[in-house]
Amino acid sequence: MHKSIKIVAASILSVMATTTVHAQRQPEQWVKIATNEDDEQIYFDVSSQKQVFDSGVKTNSFRTVTTSSQGASLRGARYQADCFQGTLALQSAEVVTARGAFVRRIPLESAYKEANVPMKDTIAAAILQYACSRF
Repeated sequence: MHKSIKIVAASILSVMATTTVHAQRQPEQWVKIATNEDDEQIYFDVSSQKQVFDSGVKTNSFRTVTTSSQGASLRGARYQADCFQGTLALQSAEVVTARGAFVRRIPLESAYKEANVPMKDTIAAAILQYACSRF
């Protein structure tokens, strides 16, 4: 799953203009989750969360925005976390505005959307941990 996300992210970069996320202006909306090996920062969009408690299954749909080390917005992504199973699935890749707001979805093949248990000490594991921390 991790290489698949990286491939999708690289393709998104080729179709996006560089913009800036102003996380410091809306601290209640953006929570920094991690920094990847390319020094890009991943922010969790708290305002995008849709939490579901049904029959003991705890799911959380949310989006993240990744910025460059200079603060330029690179891409958005929507995920589905199953906190009961400990899985994370990429639902869609997104083009985002200067403030990290959704502009449009980029279609993904179904293979990219498969739910997986993230490997320990990865960006995906950090995203899942934060998404499920309130359950």
